[in-house]
Amino acid sequence: MEQTEKLTEKFWKKVVDKSLTGIYICDSELRLIYVNDIVEVATGYKKEELIGEKVLILAADEDEKEQIKIFLKVFEGETVTYETRYRRKDGRIRWARGFATPVEYDGRVYALGNWIDITRQKELEKKLKEDSELFKTLIHDSPTPAFVVSDDRFIYANKAMQNLVGYSMDELKNMDPMRFIHPEDRDMVEKKYRERLAGKRKAETYSWRIVSRDGSVNWVTGRPSRITFEGKPAVAAILIVTTDLHLLADELKKSGEYLTLINKILRHDILNDLTVIRGYIEMGDKELREIALSKIERIYTLIRESKAIEEAIGGKQSMNLAEVVREIGKHYEEQADIEYILNDVFVNANEALYSVVDNIMRNAVMHSKKDRVKITVEVFSSGRFGVIRISDDGVGIPENLKETIFEEGFSTSDSTGLGLYIAKKAIDLLNGEIRVYDNEPSGAIFEIRLRKK
Repeated sequence: MEQTEKLTEKFWKKVVDKSLTGIYICDSELRLIYVNDIVEVATGYKKEELIGEKVLILAADEDEKEQIKIFLKVFEGETVTYETRYRRKDGRIRWARGFATPVEYDGRVYALGNWIDITRQKELEKKLKEDSELFKTLIHDSPTPAFVVSDDRFIYANKAMQNLVGYSMDELKNMDPMRFIHPEDRDMVEKKYRERLAGKRKAETYSWRIVSRDGSVNWVTGRPSRITFEGKPAVAAILIVTTDLHLLADELKKSGEYLTLINKILRHDILNDLTVIRGYIEMGDKELREIALSKIERIYTLIRESKAIEEAIGGKQSMNLAEVVREIGKHYEEQADIEYILNDVFVNANEALYSVVDNIMRNAVMHSKKDRVKITVEVFSSGRFGVIRISDDGVGIPENLKETIFEEGFSTSDSTGLGLYIAKKAIDLLNGEIRVYDNEPSGAIFEIRLRKK
C-alpha cells in the first residue's frame, strides 16, 4: 500500500500540480484539502493559507450565495459548470470559469473543481463592442480554442482550434462541425446547437469530447452563444481543454473501485478461508489438514492476484513487452513447451502487466489436461498498440463461457474465481484491452493490447 501511495503522489505531482488550470478539492464541509500551484499564482494566497479554509474564502461577496448553491448541487451528485467572480488576497476581483464534479474516494464524497481565469476574456468581450477587429486579432492568436459555426460549416476557427482538430481553416470551411464530436456526445451537442441557432436556447456551459484528425480524443468545456455573423445567426464559443481533469476524475474513481475490491478479498475470501483452516487444524485429522493446506495455497493465490490491482493503480512507465514475457515464461519452461516470437515493443504500463501475463500462462498450464502443453507467445506492433498474444493447444474455452470468464466469480474447481477478473481490471487501469478467442485446431488465445510509448 505504501508503494501505491507513492505512485499516486507521483501521478498527482505530474498531472495536477503543474497544470495550467486551477484545480482544487474540498470536502462536504466546503473546506479545501488540496489546491495546485496555479491557484497560488491566481489568488495570491500560499497553499498553506488556503488548506483547511472554506472555499468561500475566495468568493466575491456578490457571488457567495450562488457558489453555495453550486456546491450543494455537487454534493447531491451533479456536475456543475459555472462562471463566477473571485477575490484575490490583495482584494482585487477577477472572473473564473470552471466546473465542479463529485468524486468518491475511500468512502467519502469530495468536490473536484477546475477553473481558469477569464478576466481577460471578459474584458475582451467588453472591448468587442468598441473594436471588433482588435478582438478578432487577439482571439486568433490566443492559446484557447475558439470558433464560429453557421450553416453547418465553420466560418471561423482560431489557430488553437485548428491545432486541436488537426485541420487548417481552408479545410474546415468545407467540413461539418459535428464530425468532430465524439459519437457518444454528438446527439446532445447537435440538439443544443440547433436549438441555440433557432434562438430557443440561451448560452450555457457544458462539456463534450472532440475527436481530432489523428483519432485522439480530448474533453473540452465551453459556453456556446448565439450571435449574428455577417447578417446570419451563428454559434460562437471559446473552449477550455479539460482532458486532464476528466482523466484525473476517472483515475480517482477507478482507484476507489479497485481498492474496494482488494478490501473485499481481504475481508471476505481470506477471512473465510482462515476460519476453515483453523477449524480443520484444531480437529487434528490428516485428511482435514490436507484441506487446510489447500486453503493456504488458495490464500497465497488470492494475495498474488490482488497484487496486480495494487500495482495497476500506480503510475505508468515505458516497458518492453518482450522483456516482460521472457521473464514470466522462465517460470513455466519446465511445465510447458514454450515458443517465443518476440519483437521489442515499448508501451505505457507498470508492474501489473507481469501479474496479468503470469495469470494467463499459469491458467494455460493448469487447465491443459496434458502432460506438457504447448504455448506460443508473440509480441508485435499493431498500429498504435503493442500486442502480447498467448496461444495454447489445451482444451480451449467453451463458446458459452467466453463472455463470462472475465466476470467476478467465474471459476473452476481449482481457481479463486478472481484471476481473470482481476487481470481484465488491471488492463483496464492501464487503458488497454484483453480478449480471448479459439486457437486452431484446439486451445485458446489470449490477446493483450496496450498503447505504445
